[in-house]
Amino acid sequence: MAKRNLTKQQLRNIKEHKASYDDLSHALSALVISHRGKLIELESQTGEIIFCQYRQNLGAIVAGDNVLYLLQDNSEYGVICQILPRSNVLIRPSKLAHNHKTMAANIDQLIIMLAVNPPPIEHYIDRYLVAAHHMNVKPIIVLNKMDLFDDADNKVQLEAIIHLYRGLDYELITCSALCHKNLQALKTLLQHKTSIIVGQSGVGKSEMLNALFGTNITLTGEISEQNSRGKHTTTSARLFHLDQDTNIIDSPGIREFGIWHLDKADIFAGFKEFTQLENECKFRNCEHIENTKGCAINEAVAADRISKQRFINYHRLIHEYLDYKN
Repeated sequence: MAKRNLTKQQLRNIKEHKASYDDLSHALSALVISHRGKLIELESQTGEIIFCQYRQNLGAIVAGDNVLYLLQDNSEYGVICQILPRSNVLIRPSKLAHNHKTMAANIDQLIIMLAVNPPPIEHYIDRYLVAAHHMNVKPIIVLNKMDLFDDADNKVQLEAIIHLYRGLDYELITCSALCHKNLQALKTLLQHKTSIIVGQSGVGKSEMLNALFGTNITLTGEISEQNSRGKHTTTSARLFHLDQDTNIIDSPGIREFGIWHLDKADIFAGFKEFTQLENECKFRNCEHIENTKGCAINEAVAADRISKQRFINYHRLIHEYLDYKN
């Protein structure tokens, strides 16, 4: 459905009814499907789609939110008057503006989608895993486009990723949206949950949704031949119903996903194999920097009990956090 701009009369109606917004006795609850320009697309408890304006002081309203809204007399639009308490939110900070954008709310699972092509950016995986830990949601790593695996130039990298994260007891599924390979296993993990699919542009998030639903519900893009990066096709997060109690939120593909809103302790806690050794370092204030004497994590890296790549990724995130704060 195309975006609708409010007319001057509709805006006057909203202003005239502002006094009644604080009376919530007639308010109805609904689920936020997406943000569409100046309007929010809601789904009522009866499954009806309603477009609403919203009060500016409410802050960001995102896919997955539960809200209260009021219908207006003589208008086809409603007005959102309250965001109900959230269990969690997925945040994308802005390094330049030193603020953040809320992407989605009330999530049970974070689907971290990778692909054979474009090649995975490995520190992105750990960013999302730290974010999932901070949100207290289950991460699931999905390696898509396995139909390209046999001819891929980066097979060694992909095999190392599979071995590493399965070895850390993360759920990791290899599949192909194009060939529908292993989709049933993914569907089983999605059942009865609200999941958000995240990942760099071009990994096939929209293609995967189309395969899961068995119909073209989203646009799909191509990989840029110049830089092997994906072209953005999803512009804002949108919630879809796979079935009556299974929701999937499709998020825009992003060039960079920062977690600068998390401090050093939050980042460290997201590396679960590190936390197991935290109390074994010689010094209480150990920074776990490479070649630090008495650091149990350094010793584990040297003994190949902890991945060198994970250690590098951890310090990259710490340095980015410090740069952001400065």
